[in-house]
Order: sequence, then structure tokens, then C-alpha cells
Amino acid sequence: CAETRLPLKVFVLAGQSNMQGAGAIKANPRSRNGGMGTLEYLVEAPSTAEHYRHLIDKDGNWAERDDVWIWYLDRKGKLRPGFGAHPGAIGPELQFGNVIGDYFENQVLLIKCAWGGKSLGRDFRPPSAGGEAGPFYTKTMNHVKEVLADIKSHFPGYDGRSYELAGFGWHQGWNDRVNQAFTDAYEENLVHFIRDLRKELGVKNLPFVIA
Repeated sequence: CAETRLPLKVFVLAGQSNMQGAGAIKANPRSRNGGMGTLEYLVEAPSTAEHYRHLIDKDGNWAERDDVWIWYLDRKGKLRPGFGAHPGAIGPELQFGNVIGDYFENQVLLIKCAWGGKSLGRDFRPPSAGGEAGPFYTKTMNHVKEVLADIKSHFPGYDGRSYELAGFGWHQGWNDRVNQAFTDAYEENLVHFIRDLRKELGVKNLPFVIA
């Protein structure tokens, strides 16, 4: 019979430390603010608990989404808290994945490529900007291609359905802001970056969102 399964929706999330994510999961009562602002605090505080209730399962543990997978360098699995800069942190992937997972009927895959202290002017420098392509531009493209070439080995629940690259999220900028030459060239470099990655990933009008 004809293929009727919805394609896997794939979103790439890339950038530097803000994309890595430093949001603390565990409340520390010895900290300056008594744990306020942490994920544990937000899911328990009366003023915020309802908004964050979806992050907790019926047993009070962190919920895992069967319909949203994430790959982040040395970590991968079902979306849950713990895919920030380290396992005790969260980044933009958590709530982005929850919103996207709720919106689509499709299975969703997030491929996150983020490293702290990286510039667009040098580290992520796109090939068409001139000079040597940045090593983290190359790493990002290679990681995305490697994951998509063998999704089943990373996510055993993958049933072989087709996939669609559906969007690219970019959260970066600090290391260009503190270098005047990089600041002056940022707009031009970003245009090259968007065009180059769309060409290399083979999606002419891939949606690109800048945070």
C-alpha cells in the first residue's frame, strides 16, 4: 500500500553558550536565591507550577517525550530536562521541543550543535564569506549529515519513514559583539551562513530563526 506515515520533522539547533543552555535543573537551597529560577523551583512554585506542569509525569519525575527525540553531541534520547551544556542544565531545546512536539503530529528530531565561546566571524565562518571555513561550521554540517545518514542507530524507534529538514534555529552572537571587525561583518556573514547551509543541506528555503 502507499506510504501514509508522516515524515520525521527534523530541526537543527546551533550556536554558542546560550544554545548550549545554562538553566539549572536542580534547586540548591544554599544558593544566593534559595533555588528560585531553577526548573525544580518553577515546577513546584504555586505561581508557575501550572505553566510547567507538562514537564512532570504522573509519578513526579521528569517527563520524557516519546514523540520528540534529541541528539546533542555525546547525548541523545527522548526529550527531557538534561540536554543543556551539561546533564544538570537545560537550554532552548527543552521548551522548543515541547512546543514543536505539541504542534506536529509527526515524530520530531532535534539535532543540537552548540559549543561555548564561538564566533560567526571565525569559528562558524561560512565558506562563501571568504577565507577559511570555520571548523564549527564544518562540524555542524558533518554532525547533521551523520545523524541523518543513520537515524536508526541513534534512535532505535525510528521506523524508516522519510524525513524532512523543517527548520534551523540560531542562538549566537556574543563572541562577535566583542570583536569590532566581526561586529561590522556580522550581517554579511550571517547572510552567507544561511545561504551556504541551505545549499549544503539541500533545502532551498529552509526556515532560519535567529534568537
